[in-house]
Amino acid sequence: EELRRQKEAAVMASQAKDRFLAALSHELRTPLNPVLMWACSASEDKNVDPEMQQGLKMICRNIEMEARLIDDLLDLTRIARGKLQMNLQPCRADALLNHALEIVRSQLFAKNLRLSVDLTASNHQIMADPTRIEQVFWNLLKNAYKFTPENGEVAVRSYDAAPDRVIFEISDSGCGIDAELMPKLFTAFEQGTRSGEGLGLGLAICKAVLEMHQGRIKATNKVSGQGAVFTVELKTVPALSVIAPIERKPAAVSSRKLNILIVEDHDNTATVMSKLLRHNGHEVVTASTVRQALEVLRTTPLDLLVSDLGLPDGNGFQVMRELAKISDAKGIAISGYGMEEDLERSSRAGFSAHLTKPIDVQKLQETIQQVTTAA
Repeated sequence: EELRRQKEAAVMASQAKDRFLAALSHELRTPLNPVLMWACSASEDKNVDPEMQQGLKMICRNIEMEARLIDDLLDLTRIARGKLQMNLQPCRADALLNHALEIVRSQLFAKNLRLSVDLTASNHQIMADPTRIEQVFWNLLKNAYKFTPENGEVAVRSYDAAPDRVIFEISDSGCGIDAELMPKLFTAFEQGTRSGEGLGLGLAICKAVLEMHQGRIKATNKVSGQGAVFTVELKTVPALSVIAPIERKPAAVSSRKLNILIVEDHDNTATVMSKLLRHNGHEVVTASTVRQALEVLRTTPLDLLVSDLGLPDGNGFQVMRELAKISDAKGIAISGYGMEEDLERSSRAGFSAHLTKPIDVQKLQETIQQVTTAA
């Protein structure tokens, strides 16, 4: 009986932790949203001074990094529940590493770190979830610059391990890893003496992601004692099976003027989103509550609903269900909640897409184009 009570208590504690992490994620994401949208939109404005554009792009990169840290919290929960999903596709691991390098490059330069890149493996082609593999590289690079003192060095290289395996090494010239920490280095929330910014989640997530790709990760100290080396091993596939990556182009803005209702109780997010959509030629009406949104539905023909899910007097699901009763207009849910069950609930309510905050302008424009073209 006592064992049963302890088990029930452990399950309840785990569920409470999951709810807390989801709520924390939502609260952290919401204020990032208007900042990211304004900064990314302004950074693409050709009338803005080039130096200012670079500064705005730096803001965007740092917000994206903050969002990745929030994602780490949710990924830890997904891993524990066995719900971390993989979208496997042919891709090039070296291209994913280079993209991760672009994200952290400004941090490397800020500490005046030398960056050495030597990707000489004969085959970088893998079958993987590109977002997850890039997440692995980003976490390792983040650790490298975090633990390397100013004027130090971060080195990245690749080489062949076997006919169907490729090795990536990311090394730094920092303090190395304490011997007592080594056995628990890939355990969540363990940072030991190698502490710094962050939550101690990144390496645990790296290990889980790589194991789901039939890969491996290990950490060692340099023989000199000056720095650590993280080694990632991935399974490769023949080059012919890999589709050439498609370069991401600027988002296509919907070619027809849309009547859009934005339902959002966060004033700054509502303001920036409505201004950006009006700038793209759309007619926009805003509401901050379910009651206001339902009044708009009764009086205004709509092509698209963009709605936050958590509202003061209800939720966005109610608005979407009412819209579906009177119109074929599509809906896009926006929320700081991004777990699989959140996406499924949005879909069941009738939303055509679910975007997790912070939302970049390009992603919003692409989604509007997709859902309204399908309409």
